Amino acid sequence: MLEAGHLHEAFSNFTAASKSLESYYQKLQAEVHYLTGVLEETNQQLSAALNQAEESKDFLQGILQSLEEAIIVLDPNERVIMLNRAAEEMLDNHASQIIGRPFQCLDFNLLEEGTDTCFVNKKKKFQVIISRSLIQDSEGLVRGYVVLIKDISLIKELEMQQERNKRLIAMGEMAAKLVHEIRNPLCSIELYASMLAGDLEHTVHADLSQGISQGIKSLNHVLTNMHHFAVPQKPLFSWVDIEKILEELFFMLRPLLEAKRIQLVKSLNGQARLWGDGELIKQVLLNLLLNAVEATPEEGAVELSLRKKVGWGMVVEIKDLGPGIPNEYMEKIFDPFFSLKEKGSGLGLSIAANIMQAHGGTIKVHCHEAQGACFQLIFPTVESIETGGPLKTKVEKSSILMNQKKESANETYSRS
Repeated sequence: MLEAGHLHEAFSNFTAASKSLESYYQKLQAEVHYLTGVLEETNQQLSAALNQAEESKDFLQGILQSLEEAIIVLDPNERVIMLNRAAEEMLDNHASQIIGRPFQCLDFNLLEEGTDTCFVNKKKKFQVIISRSLIQDSEGLVRGYVVLIKDISLIKELEMQQERNKRLIAMGEMAAKLVHEIRNPLCSIELYASMLAGDLEHTVHADLSQGISQGIKSLNHVLTNMHHFAVPQKPLFSWVDIEKILEELFFMLRPLLEAKRIQLVKSLNGQARLWGDGELIKQVLLNLLLNAVEATPEEGAVELSLRKKVGWGMVVEIKDLGPGIPNEYMEKIFDPFFSLKEKGSGLGLSIAANIMQAHGGTIKVHCHEAQGACFQLIFPTVESIETGGPLKTKVEKSSILMNQKKESANETYSRS
């Protein structure tokens, strides 16, 4: 009986232990279920946070890439860790070739922060302003730097153009006064010279009066050019066949070309019409062609091409094989009274630039010393005039930026 009692007690204890164990198991299972739910919820929240962070990163990256200014992000050791597309274009290199490099190795000619500096890549020279800001955490520790590089080349060019236009206006006013003051006595001299010619006819001094008359004609020609510079002629607009004008000029220049045995290489692609003043356009082209022929040595060649520039206008390009234009004179080449010719008046290119300005066009010169000069005339096309295309827009923008009361200078004197 004693053994049966012990056995019963043992079974009772076992049953109680089993129930207790089952209870603990159920509690543990419930806790595991709860923790699993919490973990899943936490994972979902974390995943949502990661997705949101990724979206924020993509959004900020999109903003960074859309900025026109070059942005370069540096680590605390001033090594590049990020840059935008504008910076890649300015550095003329892909991000993969730049990330990890020290900022000082990017070939910036740095001045003091916030001041103008010059940067040159493989293809282009930039005028830039560089500024740098700290990246700090909540505790004030430096985590890196953000470098902002702003290209101010166009602003500088417009500032130079504005200053140049101020000088041109002042010189134009002075030239107008000079023409007026000189022409009055010149008319009297011309009258007396003609009277003197009659008195000296059939005498040994007859050539003296002819010399006076010839000198008066030369001086009058200079005064006429000065007047055209001081008071630009207003174009009488009509449809102009540019190829027809060029053919007329070729005929006029044929004796000079044959005398120097210079070959004129022409490339006239397609029919081209301009809305402009045919006589003024002819004057510009004649001036440039004469300069090219004079600069080209005997048995050389002058190249002339006519093409359309997509989105801009029609381009007439005149190249010579002359000595070229020294770099130190490139900025002055369109200034009035500046000439590289020994007997030049220095007004031909200035007048040409004024005429191009009046047509809403541009005159440019590209030159390497000892390799000749290349002048470009960019005219608005029919499409630009009818639709108010890019060239017209640029003229309007330049007018606002340069604050001119009269006709906009646009890029009339722009040079490269």
